[in-house]
Amino acid sequence: MAVSKEELKRSFGKDKYEVELFRQEGFVRKKCEVCGDYFWTLNPDRRDCGDTKCVGGYLFLGRRVDEGWDFHEAIENWCRFFEERGHKRIRAYPVVARWRDDIAFTIASIADFQPYVVEGVVKPPANPLVVPQPCIRLGGKGFCDVDNVGRTGRHLSLLIMGGQHAFKYDKEGY
Repeated sequence: MAVSKEELKRSFGKDKYEVELFRQEGFVRKKCEVCGDYFWTLNPDRRDCGDTKCVGGYLFLGRRVDEGWDFHEAIENWCRFFEERGHKRIRAYPVVARWRDDIAFTIASIADFQPYVVEGVVKPPANPLVVPQPCIRLGGKGFCDVDNVGRTGRHLSLLIMGGQHAFKYDKEGY
C-alpha cells in the first residue's frame, strides 16, 4: 500500500521534530525561503537551509567552490596539497591484504604499514608520505560500517582513504 506525501507530512508533522534540547541550546526552526524545507539553525536571521541547491553551489569553510573536481581530480589535488608540504606520494597497496593474516582487505591506509613499518621492523617507503588507498569494508570487528552505508556520507563499503602518514619512533624522540 503506497502512502502519499501528504499522509507522511501529517504523520511526521512539525511536532515530531520539536526537540527540547534544540530549544535549550538556542536553535530555532525556520522554513527555507528557497526550497520550502524546514531546518534548525542557531542564526535567527538565516533565510535559507544551506543546501547546495539553495545557496547556489557548494561551499567549503564558508567559501564558494567555483571549480568542480571529478573523482580523479579530487585525489590528484589532495595528493598535490601534501606533496607541496613535503610528503612523498606512494602508490596504493592492493585492496587484498595478502601481507596480513588478520584482515582480508585493506580497510584503512594505515593497514598498508601494519605491522612491520608501524612496529619499526622495516623502514617506510617514504617519511612523511601520502597514499590514496582504496579500501574495502565488509563489516566485522573493528570496522563495521556496512549498517551505516547510505545513512551518512562517510560510511561506505568501498572508498579511497586519504592517508597522510609520518612515522616517528620512540628512539627519534616522538
